[in-house]
Formats: sequence, structure tokens, C-alpha cells
Amino acid sequence: MSTKFEYNFIDTYNYVISYIYMKGFDTMIYGYMRISTQKDKQTTDRQRLTLEQYAKENGFEFDKIVEERISGTVKAENREIYSDLKNKMLRKNDILVITDLDRLGRNADDVIAELKDLKQRGIRVIALDIPYMNEYEKAQDSSIYDMIVDIVITLKAHMSQQEREKIISRINQGLDAARAKGVKLGRKPVELPDSFIKEYKKFKEGKYGDMTATGFAKMLGIGRSTLYKYINLYELNQEARN
Repeated sequence: MSTKFEYNFIDTYNYVISYIYMKGFDTMIYGYMRISTQKDKQTTDRQRLTLEQYAKENGFEFDKIVEERISGTVKAENREIYSDLKNKMLRKNDILVITDLDRLGRNADDVIAELKDLKQRGIRVIALDIPYMNEYEKAQDSSIYDMIVDIVITLKAHMSQQEREKIISRINQGLDAARAKGVKLGRKPVELPDSFIKEYKKFKEGKYGDMTATGFAKMLGIGRSTLYKYINLYELNQEARN
């Protein structure tokens, strides 16, 4: 009987020591899942299964997995649940696990900002879709982890710049093609309504008495800014004719 008790005690002791070694006394492990509000039928089942499988393969359990349904176009700092997770739950030496790095922010720049902020806080991010950054053991070594995250940030920034340059290039190509077809680009020139010209001539001739410009604009049913834009355009047209 005592032999069996001793055997079970040793097994339990070894498991606890191994768990503490891998996780640490003060380390909490959180999972974050995000899905878009634009897809009503979308669920976090796939993300949850992926996170739980990863935890099982690496011998740890999540202290908490949080779920957020919000559009991917919303910046990380404006996501209520994520903000609570980052500012109220996560502490130094904690680990945040996500299935895809891009779920961390709205775009590449937002993801980079979050990675830098979390790193500065001493929080390690494990992204399962990024090589080396998805290895649990490497996240335990701060020097190796910091090096990996710095490389990811550099590559992400480079890719973001390339994407911006690609977008600008495509816009310019589209504009050039439109110009080649004779398409006039830019805003359409403002045209003076005939009714304004008629009424403005009366206003200038004093036929409306002491009416102010504000009163004249109200009479025409337009704003003061529109009135002055029309007046400037009218005067320019008059100068051009003269």
C-alpha cells in the first residue's frame, strides 16, 4: 500500500515540478480569439480547437481564453475586450497565444504597434501562424523570444511598406490609364447656378436694401461658405471676360 502511495506521490511531484518549470509561478497564459461582426455565422470554434490542441501538445493549460466579436477594421486600442485583456489581466512575464498574428490589430502598422507595446510590458506573444514565434519553448527564453519578435516586427514593417508602395503604384497606373482614355480626373468644376447670378446682381445693386451676406445666404438656402465660394467664382468669371 505504501509503495503505491509513494509511486503516485512521485508521479504527481514530477508533474508539478515539470509544469512549474515550463510555466513559472507568476506566469499566466491567455488565449485571444477574434471574429468579425460582418459574418454572423462565423464562430470561434476553429480558433478554440487550435488553441486547445496547441496547449495539449505543449503540456500547459490556459488560465483564460477570451473571445471578441468585432470588425477587423477596428484598431486594437479601440477593442473593448482586447483592451481589458491587455490592461487589466496581462502582466509582466505572462503569455498571450493567438492563432493568427493579424488578429492582433487592424493592419500591419497596428500589429507592429501592439507587438512593441506588449514586448515593452514584458508580455510574450505566441502566434501559431508565424514560424519560430509559434514555438512554446522559445517563448520561455526571453533573450531568444526578444530576438524573434524583433525580426518579426522588422519583416512586418518591411511588408507593410511594400504593400503601401504597391497600392500607390496601382493607383498611379489606374490614373494614367484613365488619363490615356481621356477621362478628366479630379472634382468637377463648380458651376454657378443661373438663379444665383440673377439674385447676386440684385444684391450687389442694393435692391435688397441693407440685407447682410448672411441674410442673403439664408434667402438663397445655402451656407455662408457656399455663398462666398459662388461669389469668388462669379468675380473670377467676370475678370476673365474683361
